[in-house]
Order: sequence, then C-alpha cells, then structure tokens
Amino acid sequence: MPELPVAPPGSEPLDCSAVAPGAAEARLLTRLQYDNTVRELLGDESAPAQGFPAENTLLGFGNNADAHRASLLLTEEHLSAAEGIAARAVARGVDALLPCEAGDRSEACVERFISEFGYRAFRRPVREDESQPLLELYRVGASFGFDKAIELVLQAFLQSPQLLYRTESLSESNAGRVGKGAILLDSYQVASRLSYFLWNTMPDAELFTLADAGQLTDEAVVRAQVGRMLDDERARLTVADFHEQWLGMTQFAGLSRVLPGSDADNALNASWAASLAQFVQSAFWDEGGDVQALLGSQNVFVDEPLGALYGVAPGVFQDQNRAGILTQPGLMSLLAHADQSAPVQRGKFVREQLLCQLLPPPPPDVDTTPPDPDPAATTRERFRQHSADARCASCHRLLDGVGFGLEAFDHLGRFRSEENGLPIDASGNLVSAGDPGLEGEFDGALELTSRLAASPQVEACLATQWFRYTMGRAEQQADACSLEQVKTAFADSGGNFRELMVSLATSDAFRFRPMAEQDL
Repeated sequence: MPELPVAPPGSEPLDCSAVAPGAAEARLLTRLQYDNTVRELLGDESAPAQGFPAENTLLGFGNNADAHRASLLLTEEHLSAAEGIAARAVARGVDALLPCEAGDRSEACVERFISEFGYRAFRRPVREDESQPLLELYRVGASFGFDKAIELVLQAFLQSPQLLYRTESLSESNAGRVGKGAILLDSYQVASRLSYFLWNTMPDAELFTLADAGQLTDEAVVRAQVGRMLDDERARLTVADFHEQWLGMTQFAGLSRVLPGSDADNALNASWAASLAQFVQSAFWDEGGDVQALLGSQNVFVDEPLGALYGVAPGVFQDQNRAGILTQPGLMSLLAHADQSAPVQRGKFVREQLLCQLLPPPPPDVDTTPPDPDPAATTRERFRQHSADARCASCHRLLDGVGFGLEAFDHLGRFRSEENGLPIDASGNLVSAGDPGLEGEFDGALELTSRLAASPQVEACLATQWFRYTMGRAEQQADACSLEQVKTAFADSGGNFRELMVSLATSDAFRFRPMAEQDL
C-alpha cells in the first residue's frame, strides 16, 4: 500500500472570496430523530422507531444521506408506526389535538388544524397545494366518523415526505441568492438545520418565532441561538449520539470478552458503555470542554462491577496511567479481541477516527484471524509474527506501531505491566501521520496521547468528524472553504467544543445551499 498522502508544503491557498456550499442532500430522519419528532409533535413516548431497521452507516455515521435511505421494509415500518401513533393520539381525545373550542367539529376547525399542525409537522407554513389533499382526505374519512377522519389525516402527515425528510433544495423565492452559485437558506430551513443538528428533533417555539420573523438568516442571531440551545438538556443527548457513533459504541451490544471467574462473557458490556459515555459527557461539558479534556483527562467512571474488576470504589477516580478517550477502559475493551488485546484495531482507530486517514481493507484472501494466545509470549511478539505477510506489511507498518503503544491495556481495559509474566513493551512508532509533531517513536500511551492532544491534525480531524455528523454527509470539494472556516475557528478557540458547534452552525456550508435548476 502506498504511503498516506500528505498535503505538500506551499500548496496554493484556498480562494474563499465566493460562497460555494456543498450539496444540500434530502436527509431522511434517523430513528432517534423520528422518535424525538413525534414526541414533540404529539407527546407520543412509545419510541416506535426503535423497531425500525438500523441505519446504514457511512464514515461511521448513520445520518449520512448517501447511506441512510428508504427501503421497502422501512416504508412499511413508517406506515405501521403512523397508524399506531395516530390511533393513540385520537384515543387520548380529539379535542386535545384541535386548535378550536372543545366540541367544535366544523370543517373550518379541521382546516385550521391542518394549517397549524402541518406548520409544526412540516417545520414551515403549509402551502395550499399541500393542505387541500389533506382536507379532501378528511372529507372522505368523515363518512366513518369525525375521529376516524382526523386519524387518517394524522396518518398522512406522519408518512409525508415533508415530515420524514429534511429538504432545503426548494425555496419560495431565490431572494437569498449570493453570487452565481449559492442560495441563502430561508429562516425555516435554518431553524430545522439548527434543531436537528443540536437536538436531533424539530424546532421549538423560539426557533419558530424567529423563523416567522425571518431573523434566522442573520448570522448573529444564529450564533445566539446555538448558545441557547447548547444549554438545553437535549444538546447533551445529541453529544452522546455523536460519540456513540464516532466511537462505534453500538458494538458493546454484541461484545464477548473472557472475564475472570465468570461464565457470562457479556457481563460488563453495559458497564463499559456507561463508563465511556460518562467520560465523553464530562470532557465535553464539565472538564474543560475542549480537545485537551477529551484526549488528556485522567478521569475514569466506574460502577460497582467495573470497580470490582479494577480494584477501586465505584464513582469517578483519577488514574495516573491513563490520559483521555484513547485509554478509557471501555474503549480499550471495545478495541480488543475476546481474550487478548488488539493492536491492529487500536492502530486503525487512531488512524481513522483521530487522524481522518482512511485505510483500505485487507486483501480478501488474507487470514485476519488473530493469533492464538501463547502463555510463553506477549501479544506484541505474536502479532509481529502474524503480520509478516509481505502483502500486509505496508498497512501493518501504519497500524502496529500505533497499536503496540497501547499494549499496557489488556482486553478488559485493565492497566498492566506484565503479560504472561513477561514485561510489556509499550513502545511505538507513528509514521506517515501528516503532522511532523506526531511523527516518530514514542514510549507508551501517555506519550502517544500527549502528542495527539497537541496535534493540529487531530484537532482538524475532530472538526471534520463533527462536520460529517452535522451536515449528514461527507465533506466535498465545495466545502473546502467552509471546513477551513470551522477548523480555524476551532483552533483559535483552543479546541473548545462549544465554539466548534457555533462555527459549524455559522459556516457557509450550514447556512447556504448550491443554486439548483429551479432557481434559474
């Protein structure tokens, strides 16, 4: 495999004199977004989307518009969920749904319901060509009774593409045209982008009020709203969702690890997941809220089962042998095999998730089964021999030198100085990193994480990962200036995550869309 590309010094600077946003994809609501939205709309707490098919992922994220698409099975699940949600809403009382006086069953009341409920469901005012078919549906359904007719209208709303998708490709006018290639999103579109970015749900009353007044086209207003929304509990749930996907935490559900004195190979999965989730929340919100906290904090959160495994009391403690996310017990156990550490997986995580370097898969005819444990050898010795295949050497050169530096942590995330009575060699070597400050040999996890925490490349990669999550797609050539805006603002803030959220929401990629054929 060739060396990973590194941007040549003295490259031509970006020309960012014109606004040039990347594609404005139509994004299907994720399961989390769907459940949150119907909860906000109708107070339905049943979380029906948890039974939907899991999202396909791309670049690690399930909200990627190129991967998360409708299927026949998902469409059937949308139908079933709409029927159940609508039936429950009507059973709770139609008067609670209608914006009229109790007992009003007039068609004028239904028209008002379609307009006002549709405004929230579509996250913008309902057009006449949208309201009239819904009114006709009500009229057809009225022969079965008023309640049934309202239930049918609700079902139609819940299956409508205007609710299930977030689209910004259409505007009532192109008054927001900027130059030759960009359209400033209208206030309703910005409200939806903000709410699904920071809360994974529909806009709240304040965002709707600002959208009605057309104020969300003002960058200063957007900046202020990001600050307000980050102080809401829903932002914590979004931060948790990002990290769950970025770290691959759904894999805890099927994790199998050989545990001392236990026949249950999944007994600690929930504990490891909770420990890792608590750490990222603390690093993001409480302890610095920056890259240094994420990559340098020595906090470890343990419940009673983990405390028993690591020999500490339940709660939060500082471990001098650890620094940041990369050495967390939960992540180290996740990046392991059932009965031994996994230097290749750990090296791959650093390359792809912290340096944003995508590696090719191994050749299809290469056996990737980890070597059997050997009581007379360390993992490092066994994997060095296992990786001797010349076809794999170039990739293992990139992976093993990083992964071996984390050998002080076993498959259960425990710190160790010996393996099988033999001393652990946790020295490593990072090559082709793209950042001179990262290059070269290092001695153990603490030196590795110290270099990573100080690296502009790692900081830029974290900004890129959040950009992918925010925009629901991979970065594109047209995003180069927007991504540079975000990275620069993030670096200037000292790697502060709140400032990263602000810079994402005020970037050109977030506030504009490309001009489309209908705009001409």
